Amino acid sequence: MTSVVTVLISATAAILVSPLLAAWTIGLTDRSASTVYWWQPRRVGAARLILVAAVAAILAVGAAGGVPPAAWWLFAAAGSVLCVVDVQYHLLPGRLVYPLAAIVLVALGVSAVLAGEPERLLRAILTAAAVGAVWFAITFTAPAAMGLGDVRVAALAAGLLGCTSWSAVLAGQLAALGLAAITAGILAVASPRMGRSGQVPMGPALIAGAIAATWL
Repeated sequence: MTSVVTVLISATAAILVSPLLAAWTIGLTDRSASTVYWWQPRRVGAARLILVAAVAAILAVGAAGGVPPAAWWLFAAAGSVLCVVDVQYHLLPGRLVYPLAAIVLVALGVSAVLAGEPERLLRAILTAAAVGAVWFAITFTAPAAMGLGDVRVAALAAGLLGCTSWSAVLAGQLAALGLAAITAGILAVASPRMGRSGQVPMGPALIAGAIAATWL
């Protein structure tokens, strides 16, 4: 059972790093300047800072029950950047997803070794590969609706859940599809033109769905 203290620590840590996370949402999408150093701090408007801090805190609270905690917190913190960028630009930058996946893999490996259960790491890798392959096939079939960024995030989320069990992966995928359907419905009502385009930002649904699955 996740304690209140754990939840508070997770949320507080996410809020403390939110200025940097907000800066990343700009650095990853700024086409007017070099994005080689997208990870560097920069000035951020108050509205963006509040938005990113709120998203990061909410995701961190949800991820507080995930195992291992460090991997899930990193997923939630970086996930807030991906959510904001995807909603605004329909983009899930590999420049963030790839290093995040590497760090998460290390965290999962350390956790599996310390727990004396190396099969957890193997299961995480297998689930990431399997879900990634399925999403790649979907993207290949409907490239206008989904992109490779969705494939990367889906595989990463599946790997995290796979460290727990295959059933957790299934729950995460079902939750993501349900949230994506809700997102599409909201877009259709709020912006009929965008809703008809078929472009639904899948990043938030994949990230929130994976985090929701840790509580199921």
